[in-house]
Amino acid sequence: MPENTENYDLIETAQEAVGAQELYPGIYWSGKTAKVIDIREQLHDEQSALPDRKTGRYTVTIPEAFAGYLAKHGLEQTEVWGSRDSGTITAVINGHGSAVPDHEDHTLTLQLRHSDDWKQWIAADGKLTGQLEFAEFIEDHLPNFALPSAADMLELAQTFQATTKVDFASSQRVKSGETQLNYAEQQTASAGKKGQLAIPDTFTIGVRVYDQIGDPYKITARFRYRIHDGQLRLGYRLTRPGDVLQAAFDDVTSDVTAATGRDVWATT
Repeated sequence: MPENTENYDLIETAQEAVGAQELYPGIYWSGKTAKVIDIREQLHDEQSALPDRKTGRYTVTIPEAFAGYLAKHGLEQTEVWGSRDSGTITAVINGHGSAVPDHEDHTLTLQLRHSDDWKQWIAADGKLTGQLEFAEFIEDHLPNFALPSAADMLELAQTFQATTKVDFASSQRVKSGETQLNYAEQQTASAGKKGQLAIPDTFTIGVRVYDQIGDPYKITARFRYRIHDGQLRLGYRLTRPGDVLQAAFDDVTSDVTAATGRDVWATT
């Protein structure tokens, strides 16, 4: 079997270089073999295999990772841009300097992900549903309720479930800040017994806007309802959720600035 002469030469050169004295970069004198060893060509090949500059586009999902990467790779000309609409903060690491342009092809993006609670409350905002469906929504989100308490909202949900076989007729607002719904049970064994159901005009929830980031933000919501042919449909309308989203994004950008020492420039 023929020998691999290339590998043999490399091994021999490496062995000769052990303990050799460097005369010039890449040139050594081996007292052991009384030979000059020249590895400049090998060094050139190794260096040629390395990129001449840092490039790449990377994405992280938490501010701590964003700040850590910039601490390692950030440059003087690094620029940071933020977009609330896309939920991103992007660092152009090799951005243009004040006098010298650069390639702008080494970037890091902090991609903010909305929490499940935020997505679910936004998705149901303004929609009217039946009593059972709305009661289930309340039960699924009890940890979010701040006022009334989760216990009070659970009791309300159970009341919605218990009054599905009634005919709602009218409503009126009472001084306690609630709306009173009047109903009569359908003609069954109870012979059309009448009753009332009180629901608060507003309630307050606390939800995180972004997954694993920050504290919950309080949002006020108004109860909405419609009575049609004796059937009650329920829902809510969040009060200015866009302001809460803006506040959450501003808080993240402030945290990024504090952690990196770099201002975040706003973009759409």
